[in-house]
Amino acid sequence: MRVEVRGFEPSDGDAVLSGILAAEDFALALTGYFPEPGDLQSLFYALPEGAAPEQKRVLTVTADGEPVGVVDAVLDWPQIGVVTSSLLLVHPRRQRVGIGSAALGRARETGYRAVRASCPRGWAPGERLLTRAGFERSPADTVPMNRVVHPHEGEHPSDLWRREL
Repeated sequence: MRVEVRGFEPSDGDAVLSGILAAEDFALALTGYFPEPGDLQSLFYALPEGAAPEQKRVLTVTADGEPVGVVDAVLDWPQIGVVTSSLLLVHPRRQRVGIGSAALGRARETGYRAVRASCPRGWAPGERLLTRAGFERSPADTVPMNRVVHPHEGEHPSDLWRREL
């Protein structure tokens, strides 16, 4: 299987949104809410504090040319050479076959030296993926909030994970 990560294209919208809406367990762990169609749109304008709009990327993950996931990334933030991602989501039908791990590996190919990723605290599928991909949990007080945050999300903390490439 050939996994690629590329810029989001309008024709990816239906497939990516389908994955977001099907990933109820992730959305509930992250926010306490079921996913909604607006969650895809919010990826395009949510930035962590201190990041510039030109650093923002919404990327499509493809497997053998088919859009199967999405990555929300901020390049060179909080430091040059670091990619920070608040979301790597693969459609639930396509999970557990190596797509997410392969997508995470693409950062090295583009010249980055480290990847930071947030994961809802205690969400086992995400923690397993990050552990298998060589990430280590970092202090929770540095979690990037690269998305629109609902008011009650303090009840749903996320942890920051980091991998040197």
